[in-house]
Amino acid sequence: MKDQKGITLIALVITIIVLLILAGVSIAMLTGDNGILTKAGTASQKSIAGEVEEAIKLGVADIVANQKDPTYNTTEGQNVINKTTLEAAIKRNNSNIDTAEGAKIKITITGESTPWTVSTTISGVVYEWTVTSGGVINQTKPTT
Repeated sequence: MKDQKGITLIALVITIIVLLILAGVSIAMLTGDNGILTKAGTASQKSIAGEVEEAIKLGVADIVANQKDPTYNTTEGQNVINKTTLEAAIKRNNSNIDTAEGAKIKITITGESTPWTVSTTISGVVYEWTVTSGGVINQTKPTT
């Protein structure tokens, strides 16, 4: 019987314990406040917020650039930054962003005079930017 080769019960138990420890560490890395899944969700939110901010910047730049062009006529009939031209320019520069219900990324533009507030809610977090008539854009929410 001493010549038999095989795995002992102790080696099997140790292997199972090591595998359980590795599984526990892996699950902890995936979940939790500092886990990969949480970080991916936060990165997704910031990416969408960045997309909205970029569309605002492009829209304002479009309007400001066209103010300098004497041959340019906007469809709104105005060459100034106001709520209507800002909304149209943002939509024109990114088809995912709209003020209408059912838009992939829904924004709200408020304020009848400067500064206008452009806001969107992403996974329960409100992002806001202010836009002045001179084209200055500042993110006001979330505050970090």
